[in-house]
Amino acid sequence: MVQLDIFSGDPPCPGCVAIIDLAKRVAARYPDELILTILAGAEAMTKFEEYRLFCVPAAVVNGTIRIEGMCPSEATLNNALREGGLCLR
Repeated sequence: MVQLDIFSGDPPCPGCVAIIDLAKRVAARYPDELILTILAGAEAMTKFEEYRLFCVPAAVVNGTIRIEGMCPSEATLNNALREGGLCLR
């Protein structure tokens, strides 16, 4: 299993909305292989600080920061997931 944590502001900025939508689309293709968690606002601060993130949107794959401060293309997110161990179809 690969864990994908998406960090967003609350309320979400346009980049946060875009990365959440993208992550949901990608996760729907891998229901038995990818665990998606969306963390937003104050409730996410503990994890945000634990990972030492500086800004949102951000994507963390299996505990490693892969994307921060922008919404990636689908190809970039897929590459981050592949590097995290997801076997893409």
